[in-house]
Amino acid sequence: MRGREEGGTRVYITRVQLENIKGFSRRRAVDLKLPGRSGWIVLAGRNSSGKSTLLQAIALALGGPNVVRGLNADFAGWITHRSLTGRVAVRVTSDPRADTFVHRGVRREAGMLLGLEWTRPPRSTSSRGVQRLEMAPLEDVPDAGAYGPWAENPRGWFCAGYGPFRRLTGVVGAAHSRDTAPPEPLATLFQENASLAESVRWAVDLHHRKLEEEQARREGEEREEVAGPLLGTVLALLRDGLLPDAYRVQRITADGLWVSEQGRKAQFPLREMSDGYRTVAALVLDIVRQIHGRYGYLETGPTSSGGTAVLQPGVVLIDEVDAHLHVTWQRRIGDWLRAHFPRVQFIVTSHSPYICQAADEDALIRLPGPAEAESPAVVSEDLYRRVVYGSGDDAALSELFGLETPFSSRAERQRRRLVELERKVYARTASAEEKDEYRELAQLLTSSVQTRVAEVAARLEQDR
Repeated sequence: MRGREEGGTRVYITRVQLENIKGFSRRRAVDLKLPGRSGWIVLAGRNSSGKSTLLQAIALALGGPNVVRGLNADFAGWITHRSLTGRVAVRVTSDPRADTFVHRGVRREAGMLLGLEWTRPPRSTSSRGVQRLEMAPLEDVPDAGAYGPWAENPRGWFCAGYGPFRRLTGVVGAAHSRDTAPPEPLATLFQENASLAESVRWAVDLHHRKLEEEQARREGEEREEVAGPLLGTVLALLRDGLLPDAYRVQRITADGLWVSEQGRKAQFPLREMSDGYRTVAALVLDIVRQIHGRYGYLETGPTSSGGTAVLQPGVVLIDEVDAHLHVTWQRRIGDWLRAHFPRVQFIVTSHSPYICQAADEDALIRLPGPAEAESPAVVSEDLYRRVVYGSGDDAALSELFGLETPFSSRAERQRRRLVELERKVYARTASAEEKDEYRELAQLLTSSVQTRVAEVAARLEQDR
């Protein structure tokens, strides 16, 4: 596809601040410093730790007032209880060697503060006890709506957000043609019934335009072929190891995406596959569509393995990126997205230790539980190494997740019984029945104490 001849602002988030937004107040107020580069940033924590709220707040600050109003989301509970104002701010930066913020012909500094403030009006203006919130840009964000990502048509700025559902069917917003603006790129992050069906429609439209271009060429009409190469790029990306279990996207027709299994000729629609296949394919397809819609072209290059990568920069927010994915897919989805969108800054939330293992250095963030009077923070170097270079159990049992044991409740009961029997075996007070029970449990339970069990089993054999 085309090179970077039209430019584009390579903007990444370097800092996030939340004050009096839902549970983020006082000691839990947010002041996070993020790597100002592309890569894989993970927000991890228990349920109700505020992962989705933090991701949504980042999206609101990046999108600005016009985008926020277009979401039609309910912000009635956005401000912390008993607080009068709530504030979210993000600082973004660009590469000063290649990118600049331009406003009225004047170059701005490489960094910019973006943020919003909600104010709770006097109780006398409330209706039926529900108070309406007033929203405005921060006072220290001069001309925020005139340049940068808040501009009406921001040049080169790309940001998209995805909620945990990411359906292929459902509401996509107002219908639009090739010449009108696409649906809000942050919609699924806030609206459960919003879907990514528009991404498939876009791919089908490319298919139709490709056929039109081929027909024009056969008729001798001079016409630039755009849809064909673009569709080829999309297919090359989707085919490059995205789907597991030897499945592969084969083609795009008027009926959508078609998939086949390696070694078999039969093809079937993507919509008939499981949620994991559908949501991941739709997510990647929508990211490509959004990038193309923002820049007007796709800049591509090879991955390290010879596949196809999209090289435009931007920020992509994904809530519960592990949703619907088997653990084997969770292990590699971060690496796949990072390799195929190498200039995108991904900020994702997850409950999965395998998603966390793909986090970049200084990019694994722990969100304390609601009862902890702490603010979200980048994990220590020691914890980062334990998570990234250890096993999934190592990560799950760390303070990042706070899991007390990796075993089931039934296994825990059996393990306690094993310990009781072990004490009797060592004390040589175990009966014959208890020795038999111990042997059975030792064979049944597989765990990190296998070596210990083997030692005791050897002692039993010596006592015979």
